[in-house]
Amino acid sequence: MTISGHKSRTDWERVKRNIAEDAPIPYDPEDGPYDPNDDAAVDAYFDRATIWVGWPNPVMIQKDGVPVKQEESARPKVSRKHAKAS
Repeated sequence: MTISGHKSRTDWERVKRNIAEDAPIPYDPEDGPYDPNDDAAVDAYFDRATIWVGWPNPVMIQKDGVPVKQEESARPKVSRKHAKAS
């Protein structure tokens, strides 16, 4: 997202070129839990994932790879600090 009045620092020509060439995403095992260039690894990761959808009222649709019925879905406990009214 670009801040109004500021120039984007994203090299959009490089982004468009990488998409057109189907260039692989740079990845190092320390970067994350799976290689984004390996379709099987991506599928395996998301098959076991806990997935929340919706904002500002998120709902769990999958827990540890198992679909969750809406009535069984637990809302996350959000701890937000509120400013004191003076």
